[in-house]
Amino acid sequence: MHLWTVHFQTVGPLPSFPRVQAICSEVQSSPKYYNAGRYRQKERQCLFKYSLQGEGAFRDGAGVHRVPKGAGFLCEIRDPETAYYYPEDGREPWTFVYITFWAESAQAMVRELLSRYGPLYELPPHEGLIRRLVEYRRCDGKRPAVTPAEGAELVMATLVSLAAARQSRLQERVGHALVRRAQDTVANRLDRNLNATELADLLSVSREHLARVFKEQTGTTPHAYILRQKMLLACHLLKESSLSSKEVAARLGYPQPAHFSRTFKRVLGMPPRRFREVGTIPAL
Repeated sequence: MHLWTVHFQTVGPLPSFPRVQAICSEVQSSPKYYNAGRYRQKERQCLFKYSLQGEGAFRDGAGVHRVPKGAGFLCEIRDPETAYYYPEDGREPWTFVYITFWAESAQAMVRELLSRYGPLYELPPHEGLIRRLVEYRRCDGKRPAVTPAEGAELVMATLVSLAAARQSRLQERVGHALVRRAQDTVANRLDRNLNATELADLLSVSREHLARVFKEQTGTTPHAYILRQKMLLACHLLKESSLSSKEVAARLGYPQPAHFSRTFKRVLGMPPRRFREVGTIPAL
């Protein structure tokens, strides 16, 4: 049963801007409520649906996920591996609010979120995104006109809120502590020829585990992070001290100055001597 429905009209749409379609709220209590992506191949919208009361179910390639109060799921409606429905063992009506939107740019962002974080997201019901969505009930039955910028902002606010919610949870996990320990260890050993394997040994974890967690939370590898920090320190030493390039190389744990110079040029685009003359310390 529909509780309220708001369909948006975008005035002068810009094709590359995410476009909001609708925000609605429903309550369902029958197992007959079942939506499967394989039956909706002509629909191009993306969907975020959030449980206000009760519990729903969402299925994707990884299996069936319960969607309790305080949680929601994200998907492309026409994804043939997905379905959402009222579970047969449901004990109370499932009340939810959802937003639909589209554009190739939005689809790309949804796919990236699903690839990185999966379909399920937990958000507080009385603040932030969910409060904003629920407030649209005042427009029930209306067709608000929005500019491309206003519609895109609403879609982006939805996706950014989902990403922030998952990133916040990730930072609370043990993996975040491991990354911080790794970064502190690198900072204390920039004067040594430290590699990713040695870093993992110092942290008492496998190289594979460190690489996976580090990439998940920082978007880069331990090797690339070590190199980046070394080159940033090299930039500061070249600009802020009178050390020669050979002395900077030794300070950073490079036994061969030529190796340091080649690495520096590959990362910064110019040799150390030229950087000292005209270069600018980057935000590496």
